[in-house]
Amino acid sequence: MTTTAHTLVAGLIATEVANPAHAALLGFVSHFVLDSIPHWDFGTNWRRRPKWNTGMLAISETIFGVLFSYSIFYQQAPTVTLVVTMLASILPDWFEAPWYIFFAHAKKNAPGVHASFQERFFFRLYKTQNIFHTKTTFPFGIITQIAVVAFFFLLLR
Repeated sequence: MTTTAHTLVAGLIATEVANPAHAALLGFVSHFVLDSIPHWDFGTNWRRRPKWNTGMLAISETIFGVLFSYSIFYQQAPTVTLVVTMLASILPDWFEAPWYIFFAHAKKNAPGVHASFQERFFFRLYKTQNIFHTKTTFPFGIITQIAVVAFFFLLLR
């Protein structure tokens, strides 16, 4: 899912769950639930474009998603609850970022035989997070995200 989808659902959670720790936990868990639904995001087909391009798209969309969701929910939820829930909802994607940034490239799907501890560790985080991913193509993968956010809006409002 895009960061925008994750943070919108997190914002909805924050408006309904007053306890910041509980809301953050639900935001974190929601990440895996959302990622299990077929979706498209900027990480889809990342091997087909320059790594810096994928990185800039992901960073830009993350900034947009957080600011957009904050602007919608900041008057409806306590600031601390909203912020920690949104951050928790996108944290799993940032767990896999070191693998992409420092080790992965178009022809490298796994650490080599003589890979460092760090490379193997970050690859394991990447693989664990990706167990839940169900990718699909654009534009269908955007339509599914809109439908999921709408579902959560109806469920939590």
